[in-house]
Amino acid sequence: MLSQGTILLRIGFIILSLTSFGLLVENRPKAGILEIIRCLVFIGVYKLGYVRSQFFYLGSAYEILFSLCAAFWGIQIMTRITSPKDKHH
Repeated sequence: MLSQGTILLRIGFIILSLTSFGLLVENRPKAGILEIIRCLVFIGVYKLGYVRSQFFYLGSAYEILFSLCAAFWGIQIMTRITSPKDKHH
């Protein structure tokens, strides 16, 4: 049986995920930052042992996937920051 803290963490992560996905769909400028935070929170929660998989390789796949997602959004943010702003005529 899961503890109250674990259940609260999982509910919070679900809310964070839904918020992040909504911002991504709406193409908001801060969506990438929230997605990085979501990926890093998952990795942290996974490393602390609050989320575990019965299959070892699935756990490794989670870590790799969420690390790649965080890196992807980091690159997207850096590209947006360093690219010249669109000029409206």
